[in-house]
Amino acid sequence: MERRHLQRPLLTLLSAGAMLALGACAQTGTMASQDVSTLSPLQLVGLTVQSADLTRTLGQVDDLILAPDNRVEQVIVGTGSPMYPTPHRVVVNTADLRYAPNRQAVILVGMTPTEFAALPMTGSNDRMLSMGPTAPMPGGPMTRTGAEPTNWTGATVRR
Repeated sequence: MERRHLQRPLLTLLSAGAMLALGACAQTGTMASQDVSTLSPLQLVGLTVQSADLTRTLGQVDDLILAPDNRVEQVIVGTGSPMYPTPHRVVVNTADLRYAPNRQAVILVGMTPTEFAALPMTGSNDRMLSMGPTAPMPGGPMTRTGAEPTNWTGATVRR
């Protein structure tokens, strides 16, 4: 008879422990993320941009706008079909984005997908190229037209 009385508190204690463990698992279900401006440009270009609820893919990171200290200030996101028949590129501040390493994606946290869709389109040739000399090199026929790819020189230097 005394053995039955010992089993009951033990069973209650084990049940309470299991419930606490399940609660701890539920709390860790939030997605780990980090600031986009601290990442290297090579890590960001090509990643998908998803809505905060992770149900929609809004586009992908096409290009970046860097600060003089090589930190990412703004992200140029390219969206296309089915929303737009032609490529549509918009600029998003890094404060509105978080990087989710477990999804290998950038999450749009500072605005809704509707607000994202309402952002003004950037020009198709708006590419940043400011890290080199603006005059053509002697003997070289290259002139700057604004359509050249972004010069990433020095963007991957460790901080």
